[in-house]
Amino acid sequence: MSYVRTVIQIDELKSPDVDLSIPQRIMRKLQIPSQSISVQFGKRLGNAIVREAAKSETVRMSPTLARSLRLPGGISLMVRYDALRQTLVVGPYLGILLTGIRSGGMPFGALTSFLNECADVYQMRGGLVAAFTLDDVNFESETVRAHIRRSGHWQTCTLPLPAMIYNRLSSRSVEKSTAASTFLRRCKDKEIPFFNERFLNKWHVHKTLQNESAAQPYLPKTLMYRGIQDLRDICQSHSVVYIKPTNGSLGKGIYRLAKTRSGYVIRTAGGLKKTFKELSQVHSYLYPRTKDKAYLLQQGLHLVGSGGKPADFRVLVQKNNRGVWGVTSQVARIGQNSVVSNVARGGQMMSVPQALRILGPWRNETRISAQTLKSASLTIAEALERAIPGDFAEFGIDLGVDVNGRIWLLEINSKPSKSIKSLQLAEGEEAPKKARPSVRRLLDYTAYLNGFLLEKKRSKTKRKR
Repeated sequence: MSYVRTVIQIDELKSPDVDLSIPQRIMRKLQIPSQSISVQFGKRLGNAIVREAAKSETVRMSPTLARSLRLPGGISLMVRYDALRQTLVVGPYLGILLTGIRSGGMPFGALTSFLNECADVYQMRGGLVAAFTLDDVNFESETVRAHIRRSGHWQTCTLPLPAMIYNRLSSRSVEKSTAASTFLRRCKDKEIPFFNERFLNKWHVHKTLQNESAAQPYLPKTLMYRGIQDLRDICQSHSVVYIKPTNGSLGKGIYRLAKTRSGYVIRTAGGLKKTFKELSQVHSYLYPRTKDKAYLLQQGLHLVGSGGKPADFRVLVQKNNRGVWGVTSQVARIGQNSVVSNVARGGQMMSVPQALRILGPWRNETRISAQTLKSASLTIAEALERAIPGDFAEFGIDLGVDVNGRIWLLEINSKPSKSIKSLQLAEGEEAPKKARPSVRRLLDYTAYLNGFLLEKKRSKTKRKR
């Protein structure tokens, strides 16, 4: 498919009957006929009489057509011609749905740096990013009050509904609200791709992947915690058990239960330690603290680590500019304590090759490689996508490796962290000055959804993650 990058100039044309004046070279490259065609920007369609401009190098659009399309002027975008629909498509145009937007220097909170990168890179490569909340969308007028970035600053304007939407709602309660459910339904009615549409539930993920043969070897034994019998069942076969909230994140609410010679010990990431003689006492302690939330019981794993602290591996898998899953990055995380390895809980990040050199103990000579982790992550991502409804563009997959070299799935996050902290591979390392590969791959995929392949700047030096 052919497309051209251009800046559409909005001004009055010499002929009142012409809505769009396109340079001859673009007309010929895209095979656009000089006739009445449709023009599409986002989900807005307009009709235009097109004429070839033999001597001009600028695409010019009448103010009437620009107002109809809600197309902002002076922005570098791509255009392609869909001959079957006789439609000139302007884009790519990506909407990012947020929980809230505030005034000031950090309008999107912890996501500000990420959105700045998205908007700047998309603009540099011929696309438009718009940030908005649920309250900013008007389905009756098919418009959105959006925040777009120009010359390094965010400003507000009214745009048509986006061609595709990336869900970055950060609140589970907001995502479950009637407003969000209605929004998703109406997006589907209008055939707007809405990807990573929800948070994942640990129990639902486990049950789903149990039916996928390719993913089964990576699944630790997991039960729903409904009563003391569930606790007895898993403790019969495992001396260490983790009690986790099904909708938890950042290591919050996790208990580690270990069987000892004298009884049982419960620990939390916050430093709490409780000892009990009987399992019934453990249940009496845990039940009041877990009964209001869904919790699961998961077998404890003898993971490799460092200094008695467990390690895990966060692998970011994303779809590329052909809609195919690929691994964008992977990092190792060593815990601050013996319960969790989350960086938010004080854990340390380092590169996977570095981690594999220092982690242990290993019970045999067979050690895993970075490539083995990548292969496991892709297998899990592909299996999950096959098994659950909805559109997904990325997963943060947490893997653990036991002392025998076996890889285990610990968690899948449908909204991987985009904070500046998540960029650091080691303590003291500065954030990269260029857009991270995860941003570029996300934009590549969204452009693909809109029928474009983004232009890429060629570099003589190989970029590092």
